[in-house]
Amino acid sequence: MKKYALILVAVVLVMSTSAFVVANQSSSQQQATYWFLMDESGENLTNISSQSQPSSCTERLDEPDCARQYLESQTEIVGGIRQVKSAEVDNFIDYLSKDE
Repeated sequence: MKKYALILVAVVLVMSTSAFVVANQSSSQQQATYWFLMDESGENLTNISSQSQPSSCTERLDEPDCARQYLESQTEIVGGIRQVKSAEVDNFIDYLSKDE
């Protein structure tokens, strides 16, 4: 009986330790994000992207007409150029507006 109790304790310890490892891995593996500039009309995305916030867009006003931010999973590389998947264009996670 003592043998089974030791095995049970060992199993519980292994399970609790692995739960902490999984929790730490998932929080540290955040997706990269990309900023995409809008064209002059402010209505269409360009293929100009950057992982840092563009310096030409500084405010967050009402309209997302200067740059939009997307998760890496919302983008794809086509012909060596990163672009937003067509189904994800309106699902941006953040935006910047043109200075008025």
